[in-house]
Amino acid sequence: MIYKIISNQHLRMALLFLLIQQIIVASSTYFIARLAQSLTEESISILYMVLFAVSLVAVYVPAYFCVTNTERAKYDAHKLYNDNFHTVFLGKTCLLSSDELQSTATTTLAQESNYTLETVIDSIFDISALVLNVLFNVLVIAWFLDGTLLLGYAVGIIFASLFVHFRRHALKSAAKTDQQSRLNLTAKLFDSWDNVVIFNKHNYTLYNNIVQKIFATAKNNSVKSTSIQHINSSLGMIILMLPVFVVTAFIFNKNWQDAATMAVLITTLPRQIQLLQMCYALIGYHTSIGVIKTMLDGILEVLQPTAVNLDHYIQADQIRVQQTGDIFDSTQLPKQGRVTLVGNNGVGKSCMLLKLKEDYQEQAYYLPAKHNLYFNYKSDKAHKGSTGQQLIKQIQEIREDDQSTIVMLDEWDAHLDRENTQIIDQYLDELAQTRLVMDVRH
Repeated sequence: MIYKIISNQHLRMALLFLLIQQIIVASSTYFIARLAQSLTEESISILYMVLFAVSLVAVYVPAYFCVTNTERAKYDAHKLYNDNFHTVFLGKTCLLSSDELQSTATTTLAQESNYTLETVIDSIFDISALVLNVLFNVLVIAWFLDGTLLLGYAVGIIFASLFVHFRRHALKSAAKTDQQSRLNLTAKLFDSWDNVVIFNKHNYTLYNNIVQKIFATAKNNSVKSTSIQHINSSLGMIILMLPVFVVTAFIFNKNWQDAATMAVLITTLPRQIQLLQMCYALIGYHTSIGVIKTMLDGILEVLQPTAVNLDHYIQADQIRVQQTGDIFDSTQLPKQGRVTLVGNNGVGKSCMLLKLKEDYQEQAYYLPAKHNLYFNYKSDKAHKGSTGQQLIKQIQEIREDDQSTIVMLDEWDAHLDRENTQIIDQYLDELAQTRLVMDVRH
């Protein structure tokens, strides 16, 4: 699934332009090496000087297309994750009973998935750029100097990679803890508005104390994860540098009397230092591959929710119909009329509505007491009103614009005064003349 989410047309275009860019970068190394060789022949090659200057400017053309296509790729990946989220959760009304899942899923969709996918795409692009840059430039420099240089880089990269591989478990564990702390912090910050704006001292103090502790925990876990990555990258870089320095010293000692080779070696020395820095970055990415995989596993885990069996929470023989006094039979629903479910607290009246909504899908309309459902009337800036006034508008819109044969309302009167309760009760009676209206009263 993750390959389909990340691998989109714009990312492939970005990588294509990246290949062109890195070929131009490597050509600049070739041209400067040729220019250095020409100096030992007591002549300066104007052609290579011009080509070198042109290559320094031309590299920005594909760079532009790399950046723009990478940005498009990020948004496409996030949109595809959003589409997959809809596919997985659409109509799974039973999952509304899990507050923990709702908090994790919405936080992941709104923030963590975007952060993770941007990190993954940036990493793919950066790693590709580093690999191509190191590969092409080492080949060019080795062509002019000595093929042994390739062996030095190869040995260094192999040993550095093995070192990072053996340290992967510590990295993965730290990354998982870091991600979970970040999710916990984000979820708590979503509660800030009521606690801060209302400012009941008791509630605010509890909220602020919890948030401060979570901030401290998240910071410590983030620093720990980053520290482990940095230490592993630094040690891996030292391991990589040793064979490269040995080979470079060997080439220097072997050719110190060859003016042309020494000119190329000295001219390309800044580039070789740059290559070592890029190798350090590569090792850093190698250490973070486990971290990135853990982040990906986290956002994919949300798309694999555990099914909730609402029957475990429903005591069917304890739920009655207020209008008749009979035990409610979910298998024998009338085509129209009013069915108000009554029973003691905890017998599963709300869960019964959720179960029926999942069973009937589009044929049923479910309106919970608290929600963020979209309505047309909310597009009007003057839509604000009391809870009762807004509920009246919602019922009107359901009656006029929705074609569901069953309308279910859960604790719709929870925050209404007597006047609004009576008005809405009458609206529901009118709606029940053409549809089945099922409700649970507060």
